[in-house]
Order: sequence, then C-alpha cells, then structure tokens
Amino acid sequence: MNNMRTGFILDGNFFNDSRVKNEACILVNHGYQVYVLTPFFKDHPATSHFSDNISVIFLPFSKKMSNYLFFFENLIPLYDYFWYLGIKKFIRKYNIDVLHVHDLYLSGASAMASSISGIPLILDLHENYPAAIQAYRWASGYPSRLIVRPDRWKKKEKKYLDYASKLIVLSDHFRNSLISEYDELKSERIHVYPNVPDTGMMLSYKIDNRIFPAENKIVVFYFGVISRRRGIETSVDALRTLIPEFPEIHLLLIGPADKAEKDHFKRLFSEDLVKDHITWYPWKDISLLPSYISCSDICISPILKNAQHDSGVANKVFQYMLFGKPLLVSDCVPQMEVIGETGCGMIFKNNDPEDMSLKLSEMISDPDARRSMGKKGKKAVMEKYNTEIMGQSIIEAYTGLR
Repeated sequence: MNNMRTGFILDGNFFNDSRVKNEACILVNHGYQVYVLTPFFKDHPATSHFSDNISVIFLPFSKKMSNYLFFFENLIPLYDYFWYLGIKKFIRKYNIDVLHVHDLYLSGASAMASSISGIPLILDLHENYPAAIQAYRWASGYPSRLIVRPDRWKKKEKKYLDYASKLIVLSDHFRNSLISEYDELKSERIHVYPNVPDTGMMLSYKIDNRIFPAENKIVVFYFGVISRRRGIETSVDALRTLIPEFPEIHLLLIGPADKAEKDHFKRLFSEDLVKDHITWYPWKDISLLPSYISCSDICISPILKNAQHDSGVANKVFQYMLFGKPLLVSDCVPQMEVIGETGCGMIFKNNDPEDMSLKLSEMISDPDARRSMGKKGKKAVMEKYNTEIMGQSIIEAYTGLR
C-alpha cells in the first residue's frame, strides 16, 4: 500500500465512463488517492467526492467550451493552452505525484504541465485516436476537415507517445501495432488493460426478467452507439433477410444515435418489413443493462473493421459474456481473439449482412450450442477478463515511477 496521489486528466464525464471509473477503483484498492480533472458538466457541483479516495475536480470551463476549443486546436492551440493552465494549477493544489492522461489529444497540455512540475506521465489510450477522428463525421466532412485537420493527429502521434513514461492500451494487437510502427517504442513501456467489467458491481444489479417482453421472440441484442460504423445498418439488413425464416426474430437496440445519422436510422427502423421486429431505446441506465442482456438470446458487436476498431474490445462484449450470453461479433482482430480463445460465440465478416444472417441462422437453430457458448463466456470473465485480474496491468504501469 502507498499514499501516492494520481491525477486523472479526462475530457469527458467521469461519472458515465466505466473504464475510467474502474481504473480509479483499482488504484484506490491498492492505496492510491485519485483526483480527476475534467470540464464542468451542468447538473454537477464544482467539486464532487465520488468516494472517500476519489475526488472529481471541474475546470472553470464547460465541456461545450472544451469541444469548441478542440475544434480549432490544429489552427489555434487554445485547447492545449487552457488545459495546460488548469492541469498546472491542479497539480499544485492537490500535490499530484503522477498524471494519468486519458487519451492522446490531452498529451500535449499534460506533458507541458508535468514537465514543469517534474512528475511522470502515464498515457492511457482508450482508442486509436488518429484512426478514430478520420471516421468521425463532425471532423472529416467538408468544410469541417479544413479546420479540424484530422490527418494532423497521425503526425502528432509519435511525439505525443514519447511524452509518456508508460502507456496503457486496450489490447495486445494495439500494443503490437504501435511497436511495429515506432521502432523506438519498447514493449516494457506498454501495458495492456482491456475494457473489462467490475464483476462485483455488475452482478450486484437486480435482474428484472419482465423488463422486456421477450416471450415468443428470439432477441438479438446490441448496446452502444447507433451508427453505420458500429454495424447497425449491417444488422438491420441481416434482420430483413432472416424475418421470412425466423418471423419471431427481434432486434433490441439500446444506445444514442450518431447525431449525423439519427434521421437515417429513424427512417430505417420504421420500414414496413422491419418495424415490428425492432425495439430501440436511445438510453437506459447502466443498472438496467444486466436485465436487458438476460432477456436476450444472442448479443452482438457488429462494428466495421478499421484501425480504430482493431485497437480493442468494447465494454459491452465482456458485459454480454458475464451474463452468460453467446456472442456474434465482426472480424475485428481483438474481438476475434477473444472468441477464438474462449469459444464464447461466432464471427462474421464485417459489413456483410449475408454472412451475418447466415451465422445468426446457425446460432438460432442450435440452442444447445448457444448455451455452451454462454457458459464459456461467463467462465472467461469470472476467471480472467475482470478488473481484479486485468487490473494488475494498471498497477504494473505505476511501478517504478518514483
């Protein structure tokens, strides 16, 4: 045990980010004091004590302002400047011993502040950001791309990675890709921590088996953002193919739609052939997720294959597994590796509704295989893919920093 004070730097809502909350709890359980610096969100106080050993401190500007500054970052670096001022004050006021920076785009400001303060920096890559921003419609569409200049983030990546004493990434595949691309990046600097669940917390939620009318239905469940890049259009196309063979099939979706595609999906979900076979809830509290998973027969992660989606496995995949449900996932490398290792589901070719429908048909027709897959998935999460086991990588990243 120790009394090290770690400062999380997060341009997002800590209270809604399961990965960041889980990492904070892992560190607290090993004797760390965690302070989280984040933009101000409405409906939250200026300072909030999440727990006895986790404090959330809000910057004197809102998330909306942070987004606005970031939009112009590659033209006028005011985003870095305001974050730098906030981080420097944060380090001094709370006597921070190490900065734990969540995502690549905060590395510049954090590195300036940590260098002046003489403390180490851990960079936690939640995604392959240079690849991700190329896919974001708000950044890559015309004329936005002329201002945002998403291509510049790939040029910045090497410099920003070099700022960190240690790196935390989502998967072995992501780590190996970075090492292959940057010869100077040594494997001992990189620690792998997937998006695994806190099993104690997830299993503590009461299961309501009446939350969704699943009787006489084969429920195919997806949890997450509704967008083309997440494979939702592929899933609806596969559903359309399967309805004549399995009229009881039902696609249950929970998650907000990508703003640029919201109208498209509203129209898609209301088509005559599929509208009675789709239920979409734009939002449900995380405490209800186990109940919806439990009402489902097959859980899916149909994301399209790209460098961003090849960086790691989404939270939902391990959450599905924890509650003993069989998976159907697209052929992104980290997802395939989990399925291959555990036998908890099947794989289909991404962006291929015909292959997806064929695999769904196989799974629907073989309930014994589905039960076996579900049991294997739950066993894998209980024995390995959880915060208690995988959290050791977080602690190892902190070892030897001072």
